[in-house]
Amino acid sequence: MRRNLFKVVLFAAILASCSDDDNDIVGEIPTEPEPTAEVDVRLNEVQYLGNWVEIVNNGDSTVDLGDYFLCLGPGTYRRVSDLTVNGNLQLTAGSYLSISYEMPNAEGGLGLYSNNSDFTDASTLVDFVQWGAGSTARENVAVEAGVWTAGEFVPVLGNADNTIIFDGEGVGASNWAETTTVTIGEDNLLTVPEEIRSIVINEVQYGSKDLIELYNNGNVTVDLSSYWLCLGPGTYVQLENVTPESGSIELAAGEFVVVPYALPDTEGGLGLYSNNSFTSADAIMDFVQWGAAGSARENVAVEAGIWTAGEFVPTVRLDSYSIEYDGEGDSAADWTEEVNPSLGLANDTEVAKTTFNVTISNVINYLNVHTFTTPVGASDPGPLTTNGAQYQISFKAVSGTKFTPVTMMGNSNDWFLAPTDLNGIDLFPNGQALNGVDIADQLSLYDLGTEADNDPASFPPAGADVGPADANTEVRLVEGRDTGDIYVTAVLDYTNGDGSSAGTFTLTITAINAPDPGQPASSSNGFVVTPGIAVLHALPEPLFTLGEEDRAVGLERIAEDGMPGELYGWFTETGSNGSPLRLASSLSVFSPGLVYAFNTDSDPFFVQGGEARDGSGLEELSEDGNNAVAVSYFNNLGLPVAASNETAPVGPGGYLSFSIDVPQGQDYKLGISTMLVQTNDWFISYNNNGVALFDENGTPFSGTSESDESYLFDAGTEVDEPVGFGIYQAPRQSGPNEGPADANTTIRRVSELEDVQFGKGVYNNGPGVVYLQDPRGGYNLVRIDIQPQ
Repeated sequence: MRRNLFKVVLFAAILASCSDDDNDIVGEIPTEPEPTAEVDVRLNEVQYLGNWVEIVNNGDSTVDLGDYFLCLGPGTYRRVSDLTVNGNLQLTAGSYLSISYEMPNAEGGLGLYSNNSDFTDASTLVDFVQWGAGSTARENVAVEAGVWTAGEFVPVLGNADNTIIFDGEGVGASNWAETTTVTIGEDNLLTVPEEIRSIVINEVQYGSKDLIELYNNGNVTVDLSSYWLCLGPGTYVQLENVTPESGSIELAAGEFVVVPYALPDTEGGLGLYSNNSFTSADAIMDFVQWGAAGSARENVAVEAGIWTAGEFVPTVRLDSYSIEYDGEGDSAADWTEEVNPSLGLANDTEVAKTTFNVTISNVINYLNVHTFTTPVGASDPGPLTTNGAQYQISFKAVSGTKFTPVTMMGNSNDWFLAPTDLNGIDLFPNGQALNGVDIADQLSLYDLGTEADNDPASFPPAGADVGPADANTEVRLVEGRDTGDIYVTAVLDYTNGDGSSAGTFTLTITAINAPDPGQPASSSNGFVVTPGIAVLHALPEPLFTLGEEDRAVGLERIAEDGMPGELYGWFTETGSNGSPLRLASSLSVFSPGLVYAFNTDSDPFFVQGGEARDGSGLEELSEDGNNAVAVSYFNNLGLPVAASNETAPVGPGGYLSFSIDVPQGQDYKLGISTMLVQTNDWFISYNNNGVALFDENGTPFSGTSESDESYLFDAGTEVDEPVGFGIYQAPRQSGPNEGPADANTTIRRVSELEDVQFGKGVYNNGPGVVYLQDPRGGYNLVRIDIQPQ
C-alpha cells in the first residue's frame, strides 16, 4: 500500500492559504481544484554489507526528505538530513538519493519513515524491506501498514559486493532480488549472482505426478522461498507457498527439493525465476520446454541465453515417465526421457529391483455333472434291483475330457464303484470318441471309510446315515473284489455334433448281478446299483484320494445311501453374481503369455472400453497366442516384461511361469496376459489397475489373493465363434490372423458365454471373473501366484 502523506500535507496547505473572501465570489461557477501531486518515495537499493541505502522518488513532484528517518529497530534510527548523502534532499521526481547508513550485516529489516513521532505507528511508515531472515523489529509495523507480508524476506548470500534492489513496483519480498551490479544513484540492474544461478530444474514429471525437482549444483545454501515457477501468464507460483514433496526450500549445496506444481501433460515451457519479473531475462534462472516450441516464456529463456529458440524435449511416451537433465548445457539435447523417475535423488542413481516369480496356473477342472436316479421305464427314482434294469444319461463332451461315474453298492455300508484310474476315463483316447464301448471293466469297488462295514446292528441299511463310524477313515480299495464288469455293464455310445457344438455321449448302466432274494442281504449277495453321479473333469482325482479321508462335499451320501443330490448341489453351487463357483466354463489350453510391470495409472497394454493399439501385440496374442510382439512392445517402452518360460500352450493342471525384475519405489503394478486358445480373440488379464507389487512401506506383495482381479476379455479384433468350434480359432485355422474383423472393436469383458462344449447352456458372468476361488463365481479358469525372491 502506497502512503501519499505529502499529498495530504500539500492539500491541507492549499486549503489554509484560501481566505474567507475566496469563498464568497458571487455569480461565478467555482472551478475544479488542480489535482494534487502524486508522492511515492520508495527504498530502491540496499547495500546491506556496504552501508548504503538508495531512495527513489517514483512520484511526480519534488519531496523534501530532510526530516525522513531510516530505522532498523529500537535505538537504531537516523534522520536522513543528519547522514552523509549523495544527491539532493529535495528529491525531484524520478531522482535518486544515496544515503550512507550503517547496516546490520546479512540480516535486517529497514523502514523508511516520514517522521520520528512513533516508529511503531504504521501511518508513518513509508516503505520497508527485510533481508536474510524474517521477524525483524519493524516487520509487524510494515505488515500493519500493508507493505510487507509476515515472515517474508529477501534471501541474500552475504557478499559485500552485492546489493538488493527493488523492481520498481509492488510491495513485498518478491519485488526484491540480490544483484552483483551495484547501481547506487543509478537505474537498477539485476545481475543474478552465479551462486544463485546454481539452482537448476533437474527433473520434471509432468504426466501423472506433476512434480518438479530442483537441484543446487553450487556451493552455498540458497533460500528458494522468494523464487517462482512460471508456465506463462496467470500460471505461476511462489515457492514459499508450496509444500515440498521431499527436501527443503532452504536448499543446501548438492541437495534436491521436489515440489508439486500443476503441469501440462503434453507440451509446455517451465521457467524458474528469482523474482516475479516473468518477462525479464535477468530474473529467469532456468528453463525447460517439452512437447512443442513457442511456449509463453521461451523468448525470455532465449534472451537469457539458457535455451535455443524452437527446441523442445519430446513428449514422454507414458505419463509415469519424467524428463531428466544431464547436468550440463542449456539445450533440449541435455534432457532425456526417464522410465523410472529419480525425484529427490541424483539422475544417475541406480534403482534397486525386486525379482518376482509369477505362476499362472490353468485350473480348469470340473466341466459338467450329471446324475442318474430313475431307472429306464420307471417314473420315480430308485435302485436297480433286478438284472437287466438300467439307468441312462446323455451328455456333451469334447476331446480331452475325463469321465468319472460313481454308483453305490446298495447292499453295503459305504462301498461304491468308480474308475480304477483316478485320472478318470478318457472319453477320447487317441483323439477318438468312445463309441459302443463298455467301460465297466475300468471300474473298481472302493470303501469310503465313513461307516463300519457289515455291522449287524445297521446292516442291511435301515435308513440314511445310520451306521457307526468306520475305525479306518481312509478311502481304500475293497480287497478281493474284481472290476465292475462282474456287477454291471456301462456302455458309452457317441453321436457326432453338428460342427458348431460337441457330440453327445449316452451312458447306459445295466445291472447284471442282482442279489438273490432267497439269500440274506449282505455285501456278498450280488450288487444293488443305486442312483449316482457322473462328473466330467480335466484333472485327476475329482472326488476322492486314496489313503485320505472323504472330502465331505457329498460323496458320503452316495456311498452310504445312494443319494447324489448333495454332491450335485456342491458342483452346481453359484456365487454372489449367479455364476458357478466350481464348474469351469470351457476346456481350453492357455497360450504362452507374458507378465509386465507398469507405473502408469492405467495399464499401457490395453484399456477396457478402448481399442487394441497398433504395435502393442494385443491382437497377435489374443488371436494367435503369439506373445513376441507384446514383449517387444514393452521392451521398447523400457518397462519390465517377461515371456513365459513355457513356449507351448499349457492345459489343465499346467502353468505358465515367469521371472520379472521390478524397480522399487516406483509404484509398479503387475499386468498379465495369456490367450484362452479355444476362442477367436479372448484373453485373460488383470483389470486395468493391475496388482500393486509394493505396499506403501515398500514391502513386496506375495500370494494368490489378487487372483480375483483377473478377468476374461474380448480384444474386439475378430468375430467370435462358438468356443472350441470356430474355423478361425487358432487350433483350426490354417494360419494366423485369418478371421473376419469384429464389428465391435472395443475391448470388453466377456460377460456371457454359451457352453457348446459341455452343454451347460448360456453361462452368465457379468464381471467376467476367471479366478477359481472367487466368491462371486465365474468362469473358473485360473489362479495366479506372485512370489518375491
